[in-house]
Amino acid sequence: MAISCSSPLSIFFFCCLTSMFLSGIYATPEVNSTQMATQVCKNTTNFSFCQAAVYSDPRAPVADRYVLSYIAFGLAYKNATNTSDYIDFTLKSMKGGAKPAIIEALQKCQGDYKEAIRALSEALNNLDSETFYGLDKLSLDVENSARSCEAGFHGHSPISEKNQNLIQLSNICYVVSKLFTYA
Repeated sequence: MAISCSSPLSIFFFCCLTSMFLSGIYATPEVNSTQMATQVCKNTTNFSFCQAAVYSDPRAPVADRYVLSYIAFGLAYKNATNTSDYIDFTLKSMKGGAKPAIIEALQKCQGDYKEAIRALSEALNNLDSETFYGLDKLSLDVENSARSCEAGFHGHSPISEKNQNLIQLSNICYVVSKLFTYA
């Protein structure tokens, strides 16, 4: 006895298979994506900071590795540009009213932050072009820029919190970049 394509039984099986297939597609990403963001944070140096930063973006709970990368690198870029603007403002407002060592250290930081912004721009461009190679190195470059800025103050940095935030954000970027490493 042959079952025709239009028989009720074949339509039932077709509907069941289609339903199972579609439920797997639409149900799995949310669970895995939430786990992905949390898993990334578990692999950073500061879980609480990572959770607060990543989940400040409404896309985070359902983000795949690609969107999670945009979130992390975007947050780091925003931090670096805001800090660069802050340094500019601070330098302009000092006009000779500060110790030369502080002015010199802030000017060095301005260069460090320009380098961090360059690296983050390159990383975001790589994400746009779906070129994921080198994201880990760019993340480390950003971290090194913030550490270099901090070191220039010899322990008396007026922007220490901003530097530490960029270091933490670059760590998140580094962990996210490892999601694109293929064995």
